[in-house]
Amino acid sequence: MDRILLHNKVKLLFEKLTDPNFAMNSYYVDNFFIKMHSNDDEDVLHLKSLPCIIPTLLVDKWKNIDTYHKTVKVFLVRLLGLFVESEVSYARIFTTIGNDIAKDMKQINSPAIDNSLRVAYMEVALSLMNHNSGALWVIQNEIWKEILQMSYKKKTVFVVRQTNKFVSLFVWRLNDSGSLSQLKEVVSALLKPILGIEWLKVSTISTEEEDELCKTIEPMLHLLLSVMSDKEHIIQSNHVIEYFLENNVLTHFYLVLDRLRHEETTLILCKLLFWMTIAKMFHAKPLNSTVQYGREDLIEISVGFFNTLNFFISRRDTNIIFDYSIACNLIWASVWPNNKVASWEQGDRKIQVHTQLLVICLVPCLTYAMYDKTLRPDFEDKINDGITKIVEGACEHTARTSYCLRDLILQLDIQTLTLQSVKRLTCLKQHLNDDQANSLFKVLFYVFKKFDPLNESGELIPQDFSDDQEKVLIMYHVIDTMLALVTNYNIVWHESFEVLCLYGAVYDTLKRPNLSAKFVVTALNVISVTIKKFLPPNLSLLQESSPGSPMNDLGALIYLKMSDFHWEVRDSALELLLVCTELSYIKFPPFQRQILSNNLINLAMTIALNDHETYVRVSALKCLAAASRVASYWDQLKTEYPNVQELLLAILSNSEEGMVRKEACNVLCEIYQNVKLSPNFKVTLYDRMVASALSEFHWEVQLNALKFWKVVIQCFLKDQGMLDGTFPPVTFSKETRKIVTLNEKEIQKRLTRMLEELACIGCLTVLVKLLHDEYTEVDIMDAALSISTDILNILDKYNVPSCLKPNENEPKTVEDLMKHVKIDLISNDSMADEPQNLSKSDNVIESILDSNDINLLSHIYERQMKLQGDESSYTHRNQTRFLKFASPYLYVTYMKSKDFKEIIEQKKNWNDGIKSLSSLLDDVLGIYEVNDEVNALDCY
Repeated sequence: MDRILLHNKVKLLFEKLTDPNFAMNSYYVDNFFIKMHSNDDEDVLHLKSLPCIIPTLLVDKWKNIDTYHKTVKVFLVRLLGLFVESEVSYARIFTTIGNDIAKDMKQINSPAIDNSLRVAYMEVALSLMNHNSGALWVIQNEIWKEILQMSYKKKTVFVVRQTNKFVSLFVWRLNDSGSLSQLKEVVSALLKPILGIEWLKVSTISTEEEDELCKTIEPMLHLLLSVMSDKEHIIQSNHVIEYFLENNVLTHFYLVLDRLRHEETTLILCKLLFWMTIAKMFHAKPLNSTVQYGREDLIEISVGFFNTLNFFISRRDTNIIFDYSIACNLIWASVWPNNKVASWEQGDRKIQVHTQLLVICLVPCLTYAMYDKTLRPDFEDKINDGITKIVEGACEHTARTSYCLRDLILQLDIQTLTLQSVKRLTCLKQHLNDDQANSLFKVLFYVFKKFDPLNESGELIPQDFSDDQEKVLIMYHVIDTMLALVTNYNIVWHESFEVLCLYGAVYDTLKRPNLSAKFVVTALNVISVTIKKFLPPNLSLLQESSPGSPMNDLGALIYLKMSDFHWEVRDSALELLLVCTELSYIKFPPFQRQILSNNLINLAMTIALNDHETYVRVSALKCLAAASRVASYWDQLKTEYPNVQELLLAILSNSEEGMVRKEACNVLCEIYQNVKLSPNFKVTLYDRMVASALSEFHWEVQLNALKFWKVVIQCFLKDQGMLDGTFPPVTFSKETRKIVTLNEKEIQKRLTRMLEELACIGCLTVLVKLLHDEYTEVDIMDAALSISTDILNILDKYNVPSCLKPNENEPKTVEDLMKHVKIDLISNDSMADEPQNLSKSDNVIESILDSNDINLLSHIYERQMKLQGDESSYTHRNQTRFLKFASPYLYVTYMKSKDFKEIIEQKKNWNDGIKSLSSLLDDVLGIYEVNDEVNALDCY
C-alpha cells in the first residue's frame, strides 16, 4: 500500500510539472535529490529498480520541456542525470528521446542558457560515464566537444569542477574500453592549444602576449591535471601515458616551461610534469604488492624534480619553489603506499624519494634557524647534528640544491620567505609518515627556539619585545604545526630528542609580553599534549626534586592564564587544568601540590559561578568534576565555599545555558560518588534531579540526569551488598552489625528494600514517566529503558517480582499515577514572598515534622540554606512535584506489560519517516494538511 502511494505521488508530481505557473522550491528539490542518491533507502532502491515509472514519465514530459518553468526544467534534467546512471534506464530513455536530449545538450555553451541548467546538463554527462553505452553516445553526438569548448570560457566554479571531472572520467572510460582511436582524438583535442604553437620559434615574448597565451593554455592544463591525478589509473600501465610518450609531450611541456614566467600557469605545468613522470615509471613497471623499484626506476623522478627546482632557483622565483616542493610532497604521498618505501642504496646510505622531496621544504626553516647566530652555542651544535641526520637520508643532488636555495634565501628577505614557507608546511600535516613527521618536528622546533626570550640562566634577555607581525605569524604557524604533529604522529624522543624539550620551550615563550590570544591558546594546547604523551610516571619524582623548573611552575602558569582577559585563553587554561587534575589522581600525584598551592580548583569554582562566557563556565565545571575525586582538593574548596554543593545545585537550577546545566548535572553526579553528602542535601539533590530528568528543556541535561539516577541505583545496590553485579555468599550488615548469609530470601528482602528507597526518592517514577510519555525524545527513552532493563535483570535473577504486592492506597495504573505528577513554574517573586520566620530552627524542625512529602522536605532545606545569608540561595525555574510515587509493584508490572524496545524502534522509524522519500515528495509538491486554525505565517 505504501509503495502504491509512493507511485501515485510521483505521478502527481509529473502532472503538476506541466503547469506553466508551477515553480519548484530549490531547498526541497535539493533534499529530494540527496535522498535519491542514497543507496540504503528501500523506497529509493525500489523506485530506481522500476524502469517503467520515472523513465516513462520523463520521456512523456520531455517533449514539451521548453514550455515549463525554469526550475521545472532543471528538475527534469537532474532527474534524467540520476536515472541514466543505470544502463537499463539509459536504454529506455535514449532510444526514444536521445536525439532531443542531444539537441538540448549541444546548447550547453549558449549564452542564453541559465547556469543552473548548465550544471544540470553536466550532471547528465557525468552520469553517462558510468557505462560504455553512455560514453559511446557522447562520442557519436560529439557532446564532449561542446563540453571541452565550454572549459575555455569563463564559467562558474561549479561548471569548471564538473567539466574537469567529466574530461577525466571520459578519457579513462575510453582507455578502459579499448577505444584507442576515440581516445587519441580526445587527447589530441585536449593538447591542441599547446601543441598548436611552435614554441621553438618563440624566443621573446611580451607580458601582454604571455598573458594571452596563458589564458589559452591554462584551462587545458587544468583538464590534463585532472586526468593525470586519477591515481588508480596512473599506477597501472595505460594508453594515455603511452600516447604522451609516443608524441614527446613531456619534452614539449618542458619547452613551454622554459618560455613562460606566469606563476599560476607555470605551477600547474610543473605539477602536470611531475604526475606524468610518475605515470611514466608506473607504465613501465605497474605498482603491485610484489614489484620492487630501484635506482633506475626512481632516478627520473628525482632528476626531474631537482632540475625543475634549480631552474626556478636560477630565476630567483621563491614562490614557485615553495609551492612546487609542497605539491610534489602531496602528490607523492597520495600515490605511493604508506607500507612501502621508495628508495635505493648508495654506498652505505639508503636514499628515499620522499625524504629528498621533504628536505627542500625544510631549507627555509633551517636557514632561518641558523641565521644571525642568536642561539646558544650548544644549541647550534644540536641544530648542526640534526641537519646532518636529515641530509643523511638524501642524495648529493638534494644537498647541492638545498645549499643553492639557502644562498638564494640569504640574498632575499629571510623572514618573509620563512613565513611563506611555514604557511605552506601546514599543508603537509596529514600527509607524512612517522619518520618524516619526526624530521619536520625537529626543524620546526629549531625555528621555535628563536622565539625563546630567556638566556642560559633562565633570565629574560634584554630586547625589544614588540615583534613585527611577520615574526609573530611565523611562530604561530610553527607552534600550530608542531601541535598537529605531536597529536597525530608518533614523535619519539630517540628520533627527535627535541620533543622532550618542547614543554620547556613553550613554557619559556609564554613569558614574552604582548602575545596574541591565538598563540597562547595553541601554546597551552601544546603543553597539555606534552604532559599527556611525553611525561612518563617515573619523572614525577624528578618534578618534585627540581623546584624552579618549568614543570614545577606549571600551576603558576595555569593560574595566570585562568585570569586572562581573553575567554579563549581562560578556556584553554581550564582544559590544561583538567588534564593536570585527572593525571594527579593516580598517575602524577606531585601535580596535587601545584594545584593546591596555587588554589586552582577554588579559582575554577569562582569562574564557574561568575564568568560571562558559557564555554569557560563549562570547562570550569569539568575541572570541579575531576577535582571531586581528590579529597585534598575538595577540602580546600570547602574552606572558601563551604556551601559548594548548594552553589552547584543553584547553577543546575538557574543557569540560562543548557550546556552549563548539563555540566553542572555531571558535576553533581561525580560529587554524589566521591564526596560524603548530608542526608538533607541528598533529599534536595534527588528532588532537583527528578525535575532535570522530567521537565528540562535541554535533552542532554536529561541524559545526564538519567546518568545520575543510574549511579544512585548502583550505590543503593552496593549498600545492599552487591559487588560487581552479584551478591557474595556473606556480607556485613550495618543494621545488626553482624555477618549475614545472603541466601535467596535475604537477597529478595534487600532488593525489595532497595526498590522502596528508589520509589521514595522518585527514581522509579522518573523511569516510568519517561517511558510512558509519548513526547519523550527517543534517546531519553532509550537511556531510561537501559537503566530499567538492568534493574529488571537483577530482580528476575533473584525472583524478586514474585515477592512484590500492591498497597491499598497507591495508584493502580500508570495513568492514575500521572495525575499525581505536577510541574510547577516557580518565579523569583513568589519565592520572595515566603515567610522569613522559617530561618528559626524550631520552625524548620516543626515544618519537617509536619511534612509527609519528600518534596516539601527538600523545599524546607532549600529555604533554610537561603536564609543562612550565603550565596546558596536559588529558585527553580520549574519544579516537578510528586503527590504520589510509583511503587515497586507498579514499576515492575508496568515494565513487564509492554515491549518498550518495539515502541522505541517504532518511534525511531517515525522520526526517520519525516525525512523519508514520501515526505520529501510532499515537500516538493507542497502537500500539507489544511488547518484553518493555524496562522499562515507559522513555519512548517
